[in-house]
Amino acid sequence: MTGGHAALAALDDFLHALNSHDVAAWADTLHYPHVRVHDGTVTVWPDRDDYVKRSEGELALLLATGWRRSIWDSVEVVQEVADQVHVRTRFARLDAQGARLATFESIYVLTRQEGRWGTLARIGFEVPAAR
Repeated sequence: MTGGHAALAALDDFLHALNSHDVAAWADTLHYPHVRVHDGTVTVWPDRDDYVKRSEGELALLLATGWRRSIWDSVEVVQEVADQVHVRTRFARLDAQGARLATFESIYVLTRQEGRWGTLARIGFEVPAAR
């Protein structure tokens, strides 16, 4: 399996874990320190325990918006070397009935560390709704 294929499988694991609403499972799909750039801020989680602790409240806030799951609209490998892959994505947050709540465009940095692919960093923004 090429790096790109393995990285895409890890990215699907990331989304599946997020959709399970299990923060610990989601944390297991990441590498640390984990970085997220969103809404003009940079968040860094130094390790898995910190990610789980800080993300449980964020998951509750996300669920309060009506979100229940997310789907990939598009996934494209844009850069690839043996142990690092950059993936451009477009994804949607959906409510329980499958209605689109929001759309995001992001770049995911996936790396292979100690033989395991995981998400090291995410950079993204919400796409404004069409008027």
